[in-house]
Amino acid sequence: MLLVFYGKGKGKTTAALGTVFRFLGYDGRVLVLQFMKSHNSGEYNFYKRLVTYGVTIKWYCLGTDEFVNPDNLGSDSASITIAKSVGFLLYEYPRIINEFKPELVVFDELGLAVHMCLIPEDLILDILSKYSKNSVLHAIVTGRYVPKRVLDIADLVTNCCEVKHYFKQGYTNIKGLDV
Repeated sequence: MLLVFYGKGKGKTTAALGTVFRFLGYDGRVLVLQFMKSHNSGEYNFYKRLVTYGVTIKWYCLGTDEFVNPDNLGSDSASITIAKSVGFLLYEYPRIINEFKPELVVFDELGLAVHMCLIPEDLILDILSKYSKNSVLHAIVTGRYVPKRVLDIADLVTNCCEVKHYFKQGYTNIKGLDV
């Protein structure tokens, strides 16, 4: 099945990772791809602990420490993110799929990466179409924005909308809650 968690509200990655933990509880094989994010996160730190216990999960961060500014897609950060993401999807992803054989793949922040034109939409549709209406292999896409064509082929779409957020009270990136 192809699941999508998108929208301007908080909780998209959290929902995806909650599904990952549930899936791992049944000894599933999971691949997590974090687009636009670096290794500097609590979830990646937890992943490093999980693998020491032999959990069947692989995790790749395809972003940089700097945020990609949508008004400057020619920046070093944008160029590196594009090269890492597109290169990974074209060359490493097929190899990992064939060798590791994950039953669940999380494409975290993929929606935003496509929205910002960092990854070609047609490439993503080709990859994601293999999960749509598939009762054995599953994928989750997260991101503030997700292309309509991805929403159209998804089996589940959840729109996370913001009702109230502590960012508006001046709090930003609270360790453990946001990063």
